[in-house]
Amino acid sequence: MVSFLEAKMKKGEITRHNIIRKSAMMFNKKGYMTTTMNDIIQETNIQKGGIYRHFKDKEQLMVESFRYSIEIMQNHLKESVSQHNNASDKLIAFIEAFLQLSEGRPIVGGCPIYNAAIEMDDLEGNALLPHINEAMDMMIMWLMKIIEDGMKQQELKQSIQPYDTALYLVSILEGGLVLDRLKKDSQITKIIINNTRQYISMIATERQ
Repeated sequence: MVSFLEAKMKKGEITRHNIIRKSAMMFNKKGYMTTTMNDIIQETNIQKGGIYRHFKDKEQLMVESFRYSIEIMQNHLKESVSQHNNASDKLIAFIEAFLQLSEGRPIVGGCPIYNAAIEMDDLEGNALLPHINEAMDMMIMWLMKIIEDGMKQQELKQSIQPYDTALYLVSILEGGLVLDRLKKDSQITKIIINNTRQYISMIATERQ
């Protein structure tokens, strides 16, 4: 039988999660600095005291919301990549899934790493900066791992540099989302996908 304390704790955890989930969408779409606590109060329908019962300040809520956004994005990418075995197919799946951010999938507002980085890069000491760097490093390292495994399996050419290639792909993807947002032209993501497919075919070995 669930005790009153356990039931209360569970309810508190649900409330905390809902605050993070709704705040994450607002921060990623509207911006971390421009989103006010009043915006969050209105979105969550929870008063300021109720929010501060779960988070000591806005900065902690920003960090928790960013980490939630990253988790959502990573799960989306992993689901797409895990459906393939060959390194080339994994890279293409990663690219296509990442560019779905331009359509608001799986989170509205675009890439949470880029959005947060643009806002926080000149704010030294901000608690969010280490998490932004960590998230970007993880994405680059993930692509590196796919490339390195592909080289070991003779699926990718031995002449390529895993880090350089991963960095190149991330740069194209992040830049592509910026262009898509600026130009509001759906053809941009199609062009990027087609050209990155060609690039991947150039670094891939012939399939047996």
